[in-house]
Amino acid sequence: METKGSKKRRFDEGPSAANGGVVTMEDVQRLIDQRVLQAEQATQREQASMRRQVDALAKANAALKTQVDELKLETEDLRRRCAVNARSIQVLKKDVKWTYSAPDIPRSHWLNQGHGDQYIAGMTKLVNIIKKITKILRNGTARSIQLKSEVPLAHDDILLPHWSELSDAIQIRGEGVPLCFVLKNVQVNGSVKDMLSLSLVLKCDQVGFYKNRFNAEDGTDFAVGVIQNNPQMNHFWFSNVSESEESADRLCRLILAHPNIQGLGLAGCCNEGATFGYSMLKTLVSYPVRKFVKLFLGWNHIRTNGCSILPDYIASDPPLTHLKLDFNHLVDDDLRMISVALKTNNRLKELHLIRNDYTRTGTKWLEVAVQGLRPVQTASGISFLDPSFESVFDCNHTCRIYGDPESVFKELNCSSPLEENKLRKLYDLIGMHSLRGDIVNELQRALGGDLISLMPFVLQRIEALHLRLGTSFSSIPLSILLGLLRDMPELLENQTKII
Repeated sequence: METKGSKKRRFDEGPSAANGGVVTMEDVQRLIDQRVLQAEQATQREQASMRRQVDALAKANAALKTQVDELKLETEDLRRRCAVNARSIQVLKKDVKWTYSAPDIPRSHWLNQGHGDQYIAGMTKLVNIIKKITKILRNGTARSIQLKSEVPLAHDDILLPHWSELSDAIQIRGEGVPLCFVLKNVQVNGSVKDMLSLSLVLKCDQVGFYKNRFNAEDGTDFAVGVIQNNPQMNHFWFSNVSESEESADRLCRLILAHPNIQGLGLAGCCNEGATFGYSMLKTLVSYPVRKFVKLFLGWNHIRTNGCSILPDYIASDPPLTHLKLDFNHLVDDDLRMISVALKTNNRLKELHLIRNDYTRTGTKWLEVAVQGLRPVQTASGISFLDPSFESVFDCNHTCRIYGDPESVFKELNCSSPLEENKLRKLYDLIGMHSLRGDIVNELQRALGGDLISLMPFVLQRIEALHLRLGTSFSSIPLSILLGLLRDMPELLENQTKII
């Protein structure tokens, strides 16, 4: 049987020994702290275990969600293929012994509608192309369908049998060989849209619709259907007016969700007076996952109002190689920001900025980017100095600019291979300073040190540039040398150093 004293000793087996086995308040508090610490540690271990279980469940759930999404895509793909096969069977049953059955359209039909010779010639050409392509498709050899007209052609119901023949021929075409489908300056009404929407499923890798004068929402609906039903498509061009900002945004977001589109053209989608052109641009370049290679957004009345999303996108050096922004409303400050952005971009090969709202100052900012002009702030505003060797080294040597006036950029960054662009600019700069008579000062400023001792290397590099570039004027290296001798006569006193 335990005594009262033994209970106290077990209550405090260690720390209270010095007190003769008597438990103090400090011992009680110490024991409480110990128990609390043990409870907290146990709770932390339990929470960590629960977090690991939750993370494992979340990972398993994400994997299941991925599998479900993949199954949905596979199911949707199978659904499309079944529908395509079913329609193809119907066409084949109908056309056991196929002949082109759409009737010819008499010239009088168009004359009675008041059309002139140019229009009639365009319509006749369209019908003949449809007939020719239909026959080629029936033989399984067509890779491209391009229905283009130089004059706008309106829809006429007399064309429906011809559209039907073409649609059936596309329908029974196999999926193995990619098809390019282009329709330009030809109006598409609801009936034609419905026929082509069904026949183009799983057929196209490149699609272009230009100036088709769709009714109401038909244009966006047609584009949406073609994009959704051709997951293999890599280029999509759409040059038709969007009915509203909502329609344009719907189209842009669907394009961003598409797995393979790398070349995109949305030109003339925003009419004068509408303000959503920049919203389209912002949506397309702000999506980090989409990696466009070509992006054409001309004729959209884009105004940035000082926003830097476009130059920020260019500065990030995305995979984009071609960017067309012709016929918009970019101003001098936009070009200033683009100029800065181009210094950190090595992938963009073409930038089109023709017919925007910038002035000569904007053009100068572009020259800062690709030629090395040096901007300086003065009391009267911004001025631009001629390039220096340092600014030429630092400027962009990969992007060819198409701007106003075009002659300014004609010879810049147009060499192949691209590394010759920098060499050509340096060579031209040496020639310019030689003609001015300040070549020695510029070389001294750029190279520093003992210019006499560096001169053999300088002359060797000038000759190497001349030979590499294959410049047409053989006297240029000699004129440069004579200019150096004129401005630096001590070279003659140290000729042994430069031989």
